[in-house]
This record gives sequence, structure tokens and C-alpha cells, in this order.
Amino acid sequence: MKKLVLLLTTLVCLAVSPLAAENGLTFTLKEKGAPTLHVKEMKNGVLFKEYKGKVVLLNFFGKHCKWCMKEIPDLVALQKKYGNKFQVVAIHAQEPMTPGERSRLDHRFHFNYPIFESDHNYSFTKYISQRAGWTGSLPFSVIFDKDGNAVKIIPGFIPMENLEPLVKALIK
Repeated sequence: MKKLVLLLTTLVCLAVSPLAAENGLTFTLKEKGAPTLHVKEMKNGVLFKEYKGKVVLLNFFGKHCKWCMKEIPDLVALQKKYGNKFQVVAIHAQEPMTPGERSRLDHRFHFNYPIFESDHNYSFTKYISQRAGWTGSLPFSVIFDKDGNAVKIIPGFIPMENLEPLVKALIK
């Protein structure tokens, strides 16, 4: 009987697997104070439903990362300048920020893009780390074109003079 159940389970999994692969994985990013985002796996990247048609820069950062703190003002400036065609989505990837830490960072940087905690969105963080080869070093960014294709993986800090031309080329 156990062998029959195992065989049936295996057959069902094999029958459903192509459908799952064809439809892609989906994720819902949630965080207090941020919009809920619906993300769908694409063949060559991911599509953020709420930002369809926009270039998306997915940024992993940490509150104790000096290079992340150096990069944030550039991301805020790019979001402000290109916000109608561009969207930054940030994931805080160190131990979760306390409300006080978050408030201090908001006051310091005046974030104009959503920030999600990695711990609250673990399945998506794990997925990106596997798919993009992220090992946990910060900062780490992936840029997706308007169709959700991953066009650039950026391990580490990237200066504004190198980042802005990438963004400008993709939004045209």
C-alpha cells in the first residue's frame, strides 16, 4: 500500500511539475509601512506586478554596511529622478531593524522606495540568492528591464557615475 501511494504521489508530481515550471514561482513581499508586492518568476528574471513596465533595481543592503550607507543616497536620487520609469526595491538583509533603527535611517536618507526585511520575506531572499548567486555580501543588486529580464548583477558597491548610465539606457 505504501508503495502504491508513493508511486501515485510521484506520478502526480511529475504531471504537475511542467505546469509549475511553465507558470513560474510567485512571491508576495510584505512589510509594515511598505506596499505589498507580487513577484513572478520569469525565464530570465522576475516581474514585479506593481512595477510592470518599469526598470527595477532590487537592492540588498544592511544597516551596518558602510558601502550600503554610501550607496543609499544614490538610489534615493535615481528614484527621484527616474521614478516614472524606474523603481528601487530594497531588502534589508541583516538582523531586522528595530523601529528606532528604521526611524533613524528614514530620517537620515528620506527613503522614497519600499524596504522589506529579509527575515519577513525569506523565500524570496533565498530564491534570489540561489538564482543570482548572491552569497550574502552587501550591498548586492540586480537590475531588471521593463520586461522583468535580469540584465545586470552587481555584487558590491557601484558608484553613481557607473549606475546611472545603466538605468538611463534601460528606461529608453
